[in-house]
Amino acid sequence: MSSKPALDFVVLYVSNLEEACNYFTQTLGLEHLVDQDTPEFRGFAGGEKGLPFGIVQASERTPRAGAVEIYLKTDNLAGLHTRLAQQGVRTTEFAIQDCNGFVLSFAEGV
Repeated sequence: MSSKPALDFVVLYVSNLEEACNYFTQTLGLEHLVDQDTPEFRGFAGGEKGLPFGIVQASERTPRAGAVEIYLKTDNLAGLHTRLAQQGVRTTEFAIQDCNGFVLSFAEGV
């Protein structure tokens, strides 16, 4: 089983959530996934061969506007972790799924 990660999701931090959402939908014609909306987040479909992504309202509690978060997935998480640790990569965050299906992330300061 390969531990090679694949790009799964991208988050862009924006200075004006509604303006950015309108740009992506009205100007670029991307599909806004309204069912994913929160007060600070808008999600977009990746299209037939594209990658789904989201935009987040930048604030004092988030990375600055213009920052990007990249999410990777693998079918062998333990193998990926072992390989990265052997290369000296330090783990600073991990996530679990709780009994209600919610993702809980744990992190240490870098």
